[in-house]
Amino acid sequence: MTLQLRAPRSGDSVEPAGFAPQFVAEADGDVVGCAKNVWWDEADGTRLHLLLGWIAPRHRGRGHGRELLAWQEDRARLEAIGTSCFGVNVDHESVRRLAVAAGYGIAFTRIRMTVELDEPGTVELPAGVEVRPAGPADHRAVFNGNAAAFKGSSSGYRQDTFEEFAQDVADDFPDHRLWTLGWEGDRLVGWVVSGAADTPWVGVVADWRRRGLASALLRMNHAALWRHGVRRTGLWTVAENRTGSVALYERAGYRVTERQPRYRKGV
Repeated sequence: MTLQLRAPRSGDSVEPAGFAPQFVAEADGDVVGCAKNVWWDEADGTRLHLLLGWIAPRHRGRGHGRELLAWQEDRARLEAIGTSCFGVNVDHESVRRLAVAAGYGIAFTRIRMTVELDEPGTVELPAGVEVRPAGPADHRAVFNGNAAAFKGSSSGYRQDTFEEFAQDVADDFPDHRLWTLGWEGDRLVGWVVSGAADTPWVGVVADWRRRGLASALLRMNHAALWRHGVRRTGLWTVAENRTGSVALYERAGYRVTERQPRYRKGV
């Protein structure tokens, strides 16, 4: 191995990597890059080992990226259990070529979709469902709904704890006037949770799917956003999603504005 790995030190000049490194890579005493390995367990039971690496531009083209990635994989194997896979973030063509050469392929593609909001009209909900004002008392129901709706997802979904969910809500989506929750009696059957610029959670319980509820709740949510001065909103979904989320959002006026292929390979 031509690279030597050590702990980061002040003055390493690795800020352009965009992450806080665990290790700094040197060659002949010169800092050439850095690395970080993180892992988590996803909703379908997969342990994902995300391998973050960076090589300084003036040191590229010398094989350091291949060497660093191989070292990261070897280290991650020590923590691999059950169904595990490696993942890399591909942010430019040279990284894509490196990943493909190392055996990685596209597992799924995250896509950003946005919509320009129009002045809202009347929205009719399916019979048996009503929308009520949302509040903190509804957090547990939304959390449980997300957990059930995305359980077993093979597209990178990670189930947070309720405490993590509640903190995300408090930090980023605290305005309950921008939430649209559909109830069948005392049961939450559909939900659209939004902030002023982003919609992180859209879901419908299994027995209410393909009955027009998701579309109606989205339109009602757009009306709430409009009333509070929002004129453009967006969300993330997965292009390969088998629930038909992309088609649903396209019917609601959303268009794809960004793609993030997720490259993975088995351990």
